[in-house]
Amino acid sequence: MLKLILIPLLLWVAYALWFRRTQERILFPADRRPLVLADAGLPDFQNVWVPAGEGLSLEGWYRPAEGFTKPTVLVLNGRNRHPGALGPLARLLADAGFGVLLAGLRGQGGNPGSPGQAGWIDDSRAWADFLVQRGISGGRLILYGRDTGAFLAAGLAAERSVARLVLEAPFTSLADLLERRLPLLPLRSLLRHRFEITPALGQVQAPVLILHAGGDRDVPLALGSRLDGHFPAPPQSFRPPGVAAADLLARGGDEVLLAFLEAAAPTGRGPTLDQEKPGGGRALVVRD
Repeated sequence: MLKLILIPLLLWVAYALWFRRTQERILFPADRRPLVLADAGLPDFQNVWVPAGEGLSLEGWYRPAEGFTKPTVLVLNGRNRHPGALGPLARLLADAGFGVLLAGLRGQGGNPGSPGQAGWIDDSRAWADFLVQRGISGGRLILYGRDTGAFLAAGLAAERSVARLVLEAPFTSLADLLERRLPLLPLRSLLRHRFEITPALGQVQAPVLILHAGGDRDVPLALGSRLDGHFPAPPQSFRPPGVAAADLLARGGDEVLLAFLEAAAPTGRGPTLDQEKPGGGRALVVRD
């Protein structure tokens, strides 16, 4: 009888220890394939680099807005997508006249380093600072984050003054996301990467748009819907039922997104301090 109890218990302990030690490889499989801009439909973008923590140099993909006619969108990718999957989004934004920066994160798109929460936070800040150095901040900066990238974008929006924040397929925390797949593990004790987005949301002052496909199989719609009450002001949302995540933009998300972003475009008024000249960007930057 004792063996019937001990054997499953020992197996469970071994499973938990294995997950604790190898969770980065399980949760964030590094995708080091380089992004070929022409293959992603972005031949007019350019390769750019920023220094990040641990001596890393990260590659991103940038197309500036012409002049200061429209803001620039800093796009932060999620866990399981190669940056090339963001090609249609980047093309949509660039063709509408927005500047676009696809932020390369460590362990993704040919970039060195190990993926994970702390490193990606540093990377997102580095890319925001890259734009500040080019006069793009405040009313000239829009943040767009998908999946874990939504966590990064929300964190930046809590730290800095930005024009708009767009969250695609956000979720409350990684533990909440994984509990239906790994129901036997005490995830809140084991996870080193929590991606808990709600603490940042109360500090976001910019208008917010949440995009979430009703048929998203990776991030359940319910996890994103729980976030609505955590913002200082109700967010705008587009959550079409039954639509797959890959079809979100094609099924009306493109029109909703562009309408939301166009509202951030400068009017005929004179430039603000963060809009005056390249290199004159200004933003509130909080460091731990």
